[in-house]
Amino acid sequence: MEHHLSVPGLYLASIVVSSAGVLLLAHRFLPGTVSVRLVRPIVAVLVVFLAFDWLGASRGWFASSLDWVVASFAPGIPPEEPLLLAFLALFSVVLFEGFRRRPAADVRATPTATGDAGLNGGRDA
Repeated sequence: MEHHLSVPGLYLASIVVSSAGVLLLAHRFLPGTVSVRLVRPIVAVLVVFLAFDWLGASRGWFASSLDWVVASFAPGIPPEEPLLLAFLALFSVVLFEGFRRRPAADVRATPTATGDAGLNGGRDA
């Protein structure tokens, strides 16, 4: 007897919880990142990738397991798909902003910048 795991809604809950976590972290550590400006990149991602998903699902390239999704709409795209794509766009923007805003490294603190220790450990050849 084969045990078959069916957990519809878990995938959706994971996407929602992950999105909430990214939004909270961005709000806390990257003020101003989460704003109306995010609508444009999220909509662009949704349009392009949902069109690709629709093409792939209609040709049989993609399939979603009905055991993990809440529903499936013709040609086989689950309602979680646009939410996942929006999450990925949001996460990408937040990650990009996080790297862009990170403080610059203090060059004076590195041993090679002061000449104290180069490749030979500070010893002259």
